[in-house]
Amino acid sequence: MKKIVSVLLTVTLVIILSSSMAFADKDKDIDVMADALLYKPIGFAALISGAAIFVISLPIAAITRSVDTTARVLVKEPFDYVFVRPIGEI
Repeated sequence: MKKIVSVLLTVTLVIILSSSMAFADKDKDIDVMADALLYKPIGFAALISGAAIFVISLPIAAITRSVDTTARVLVKEPFDYVFVRPIGEI
């Protein structure tokens, strides 16, 4: 059953992407689709993993007084990429 569902989802995704790309008149349309379907979810995963790594590395960052830099690189930049940057600006 799981195999059938995954095949159906894959086929549906391929059909949607191919038909959307056929109607895309500009490169901006493709950028928006790629951003919404690929880059934002990957950025969100980077945000979650960066926050986890930040929590784990917080004691070392506090000892070396680099909490601000660590927070900026691991949490703030992925957050801005996912939630602040407009869709389509890759």
